[in-house]
Amino acid sequence: MRVNILSLAAAMAVGLFVTTAQAAPIYADTLVASSNVTSFGSGNVTGAPDGGGLFLGSTFDPPAQLGTFTVSFATPLGNGAGADLVVVELVSSANETFNVEVSSDNVLYTLLGEFSATNNQIDFGSFGGPVSYVRLTNTSSAVSADIDALYGNFAASVPEPGTLALLGLGLAGLAASRRRKQ
Repeated sequence: MRVNILSLAAAMAVGLFVTTAQAAPIYADTLVASSNVTSFGSGNVTGAPDGGGLFLGSTFDPPAQLGTFTVSFATPLGNGAGADLVVVELVSSANETFNVEVSSDNVLYTLLGEFSATNNQIDFGSFGGPVSYVRLTNTSSAVSADIDALYGNFAASVPEPGTLALLGLGLAGLAASRRRKQ
């Protein structure tokens, strides 16, 4: 009986950290950093698509320097079934390629791979934490992707402090009652 109760408690604790919830599109809400990008239209890559954004290059095609930018999400993104992140690109060409990196803390980034304007639905795969930051970096010296927006499909479930406290109290009570029985 002890193994079953402790196993159940451990599974519940792990479940608090790995669940995701399907959501309406969760749009990037802040442009954190950019370098060697060229704006077009609104020059805005946050919020819902509006037909304006950033070229991932310092000049119109071909780019004189490859561009990069980082956006953040107020609601951290999680890993769900299917595409976790979608990069909205205006004039799609397979030659418009870029690296996608993700981070929970804007310090350590994990490269998910090279994608293109036509291959723009990204799965977080084995990335272990919630995604709060996404960095795109141009990898094509011939053309620049014209990014309008980025959005996630799944919100990461982050347990409330009260939930963790209740779990801790429950486990402590379970341990105390087991000691009294012995």
